[in-house]
Amino acid sequence: MQATRTLALIATPLLLAGMLTACGREDAPAANDSTLSGTEASTPGNLAEASTMAHDAMDSAASATASGTRAVADAVDNAGLTTKVKAALADQVSLKTLAIDVDSDNGAVTLTGDVESEAQRTQAETAVRTVEGVTSVNNRLTVKKS
Repeated sequence: MQATRTLALIATPLLLAGMLTACGREDAPAANDSTLSGTEASTPGNLAEASTMAHDAMDSAASATASGTRAVADAVDNAGLTTKVKAALADQVSLKTLAIDVDSDNGAVTLTGDVESEAQRTQAETAVRTVEGVTSVNNRLTVKKS
């Protein structure tokens, strides 16, 4: 997260400098175009427009960076919660040998797979509900038929 912010802080002034350099560049007027004086880039209106464009670009970059940072943070939080839930299931003697799939999304945990009994199904859900950060459990575990 810090690396993304540092990159944004470095890239923003470079982008701004490039835009300001492009705004000040004088293109050669066409041979038959007598209306161009080559001074439009320095007029107050064009500088204000360039400044607005630069601010818009910086706002857009900041928004994209914040959005990307949030997505990464959410993915890390979900992965961390999934790991804690799997550890809680592994701590249960009767569940640790079972293949129970765990998915989490913002605190909502979904369990899928097969268990050997209704007691194991209930035990898995109970164990998951004790994990910090779990807000709800969608228990899709199915009892194997013998």
